[in-house]
Amino acid sequence: MPPRPLERGLDLALRRELGVSELIGVDEAGRGPLAGPVVVAAVLLGPQPCPELKGVRDSKVLTAARREALFEPIRRRAQVAVAWAQPNAIDRLNILAATLWAMRRAVLRLGSTALVLVDGNRRIPELAQPQRTVVGADAKSLAVACASIVAKVARDRWMRSLDRRYPGYGLARHKGYPTREHRRTLFELGPSPSHRLSFAPVRLAALSSGTRPR
Repeated sequence: MPPRPLERGLDLALRRELGVSELIGVDEAGRGPLAGPVVVAAVLLGPQPCPELKGVRDSKVLTAARREALFEPIRRRAQVAVAWAQPNAIDRLNILAATLWAMRRAVLRLGSTALVLVDGNRRIPELAQPQRTVVGADAKSLAVACASIVAKVARDRWMRSLDRRYPGYGLARHKGYPTREHRRTLFELGPSPSHRLSFAPVRLAALSSGTRPR
């Protein structure tokens, strides 16, 4: 049996329950990596059907090529805002606080008071509009799944640019995640300016190599 279209799932249920027409889906990419930013996307969708988005799913179950193919249709069909928390902000605030800070920035950039649906269990601080948090919302909501794709594609593109700026770490391949290759090159080369010094493996590599923390 084919999967049920996401636009008939959680989004529709919330619209009916709360009597709202528009919905902002929010999701992030990059909380776990040792390098690079955490990227948040906020996607505003109305109630009209979106046949060109029928292939949208949680970004984690799509191939990189499929995510790239869906990126522009999402941007054409919805209002999209993206916010970034770079490694220095992550080191200063901690990863959770930096992610929530970027979520708030992304939502505010849309300039809408629509209901905000967040993937996870943490509400975005200092937002006046109504919010719902749902664990696994990226697999249940079209708006959140769109946000997950936008955030992932934007971050992957950024990591490829960082790979050109800081060669040798393999950032374009592992996107900053703590793979065996990444941990090895981190200790061989020492952390780059793109690494998160507040994360334990990076901190240990900095001490081992004598790299001066930011």
